[in-house]
Amino acid sequence: MKELTVSHITNTAIKILETRMCFVWRQNNLAVRGRTFTGLKGVPDIIGFHKFTGVAVYCEVKTVNDRMSQDQINFMNRAKTSGCQCLIATEENGMVCIKEWTNPTL
Repeated sequence: MKELTVSHITNTAIKILETRMCFVWRQNNLAVRGRTFTGLKGVPDIIGFHKFTGVAVYCEVKTVNDRMSQDQINFMNRAKTSGCQCLIATEENGMVCIKEWTNPTL
């Protein structure tokens, strides 16, 4: 079975989160050639907030063979301990799956 692409997982995760009453968007956080990177390293691929509670929502997108960087782990740790909803969107059995993010080192 062919693995799902990052783009497919991202687009599907956004649709799923919208059905969960979240206002979310794809957050591009890439360096641009010829410019100094001024963003924050580790910011998740999808960010937003819950429409009724106002709680920040952060969702990192990972393909089957992708792993979180230390910057991504650090960001999610800080967000989670601050009361934000932290999620991972990935593939399981050919379907997009969104799980609560937990770091076993916390």
